[in-house]
Amino acid sequence: MNSRFTLAVLFCFTLLGCGGDSGQAPPRLTDDLDWVVRIVFAEAHHCTAIVLSEHWLLTSGHCVEQALPDDHIRVSEHVFGDPTVLYDGAAELVLHPEYDGSAALTHRWNDVALVRLRDGSIAVDERPRLAGQDCSGTADGQAAGNLYAVGYGYEPDPASGLCSDVLGSKKRYDGFVFRQALGPLVDDPREIQLFGRDDALCGGDSGAPLMFDREGVPHVFAVLSGQAVMRAIYYGSLLGSKISWLDAATASTDAPLRCTNLGDDCWDCVE
Repeated sequence: MNSRFTLAVLFCFTLLGCGGDSGQAPPRLTDDLDWVVRIVFAEAHHCTAIVLSEHWLLTSGHCVEQALPDDHIRVSEHVFGDPTVLYDGAAELVLHPEYDGSAALTHRWNDVALVRLRDGSIAVDERPRLAGQDCSGTADGQAAGNLYAVGYGYEPDPASGLCSDVLGSKKRYDGFVFRQALGPLVDDPREIQLFGRDDALCGGDSGAPLMFDREGVPHVFAVLSGQAVMRAIYYGSLLGSKISWLDAATASTDAPLRCTNLGDDCWDCVE
């Protein structure tokens, strides 16, 4: 094959993601999943988070990195624009020890963080299960090819379709198409790469769960990290390789998480 053609193909698919079309529908408002919440630091910086237990939230690492050293957090649920504050107080912020945001224009490694509520707790009726590579039930660990997300990004502008500066209600995004797993080693995948619409997500969706349903139960496969620059490719931090970190990072606290493998690399974490 001509070397120039080979380089052009590699540039197109590796850097630009050419040929990727998810056929993704626009987001829709939802009141499902009360364990998906909005978190706000310093009255301004906001992201999406997952309620793992009464005292622990999981979100993206770059959200916490940008918030430090502020340790005050407001946690709320916004359904159709009606906010309900679930917690407003001090928090302990725990970045993954191998978090690396130096390549933020493309992706971030281990882009996850824990938030511990120090002045109270959050009660939710249900909690998510966490999914490793084998939990998807497919031979290649691709989560059956599709994932959906729920987050609190800015509302799209009705005229342009682009992200606005208006805080949004809880929205569901269906139809993210698995592209590839990424990692320093072939057998050590840490991130997931997906196709989506150019305008699928807005600021504030970072930290949202990327999920699939198994036997009617949502399983969080990855935590949304962000979008590559100028292309409809999204990144998330895979959770399968981080289950042991959840146990270790909380073990010395008075509210440790205990994650149990329910079989097939599907996990349940409780205090």
